[in-house]
Amino acid sequence: MESIPIGYDRKYMIGRFLSIRRALFSRIAVGTAVAGALLGLSACGYALQNAKTNSLREIGVNSVYVAPVKNLSYKPGVENIFYNEMIESLLSGRRVKVVDRPELADAILESSVEKASYAWSAKTSAGSIFPTTVSVIDIEVATEYQADVTCSFHLRRQKHGQPEEVLWESGFSRSRRFAANNQKVEYGTTSGLINESEFDRTLKEIAHGMMQDVHEAMVARF
Repeated sequence: MESIPIGYDRKYMIGRFLSIRRALFSRIAVGTAVAGALLGLSACGYALQNAKTNSLREIGVNSVYVAPVKNLSYKPGVENIFYNEMIESLLSGRRVKVVDRPELADAILESSVEKASYAWSAKTSAGSIFPTTVSVIDIEVATEYQADVTCSFHLRRQKHGQPEEVLWESGFSRSRRFAANNQKVEYGTTSGLINESEFDRTLKEIAHGMMQDVHEAMVARF
């Protein structure tokens, strides 16, 4: 305890007492805030741990066969992109076992790409890209495109190698923009090929993100 000097006056004593009391209340408030923060972190940790719960195991699904993806769009080969990303997502997630034959699986995952296309999302006049002193008809050209993808998924219980009752189903749509060829300072007759190449790259990015979301939604069944 702090010693009080002999000959102190009343004002000094009251001031020191109030100062000590404020310090004590301040420490109590800080301690309460820290405790609350720790409880909050604990609750968050509990929620994150629950987010990893595999509800498929609760219904007896420990292994899944991924059927070939059906392509219902006009984009050739897009089914392979989404199939490969789905396999990669399931393998890296390690929540269910991926088997190579339907008769070995507890459930069969069926999916289809219903839409995979792109259209311009931004444009400008051709004169702003190809300056000229000659008066020509004003033509607009695309400077940016938007890729749109829609897929559907069905997880069915397997019996004798054939899918039966639906355990989970959902549809996913994703969009992503990419630069047109003139944004890359690439002109000429190869512009169509360059745009298609950028579309393919964008499809892979969309597939990667979508399949991770599909994986999480499927194991949680929501």
